[in-house]
Parts: sequence; C-alpha cells; structure tokens
Amino acid sequence: MKSRNRPHKIAIQRPGTPVDDTYTTIPGAWATWCMEYAAIYYGTGTEQRQAAQEQAQQAATFEVLSNSKTRAVSVGDRVCYPVTDANPDNWPAWDITAHNDLGFNDGVRLLAIRSQT
Repeated sequence: MKSRNRPHKIAIQRPGTPVDDTYTTIPGAWATWCMEYAAIYYGTGTEQRQAAQEQAQQAATFEVLSNSKTRAVSVGDRVCYPVTDANPDNWPAWDITAHNDLGFNDGVRLLAIRSQT
C-alpha cells in the first residue's frame, strides 16, 4: 500500500429531497454527506488556459481514502472546495462526473468539473 499526502479538506454533498407542490418541483437543498481529506490534481496547463480563455469549465481529480461513505458517492453528488469559511455550504462546488473505486487500500478517485463563471 502506497501512502499518499491528502492535505486538502473537502466536503462531499448530496442533494436533498425535492419539494413538490401542485405547480412545480423545487430541488432540495444540498446537505453535507461527509468531510474528507483529499489530494487534488487539476487539469493540464493546456486545459487551464483553454478554460480561462473560453470561460469554460475546469476539471480536477479528488483522491480520498476509501470508506463506506466515499464508496457510496455517485455522479449526482458534488464536491465543495476550497475552504472559504467554516460553513461548507459557502464553498465553491464541483460537480462529480466520474467515480473510480481504486480498491480498498488505494482510495477513491472523484473526477469533477467547476464552472468558471
């Protein structure tokens, strides 16, 4: 087993239950599923320059330890990072686009994108 440095604190959030009145469905509020420490790898320099020029999306990979909560993460969830204050609801959000379980001892890799607008 190879030890990895995971210095960044992230929050993984799940959407709440939608509220359905007779006219429309309102999406539920995001709730924190778990707080984890992660290693973060941003896209290549070319991808970062392209995102800055086009005001597009930036990609990042978050690697966290494998546990029952991180293995249950799905593409409907989101990662909140970086820490801007004590409340994770105020942290910038990254939509999870892929979830790779690397094995129990190797962790979980979450691929996510963040809008630059």
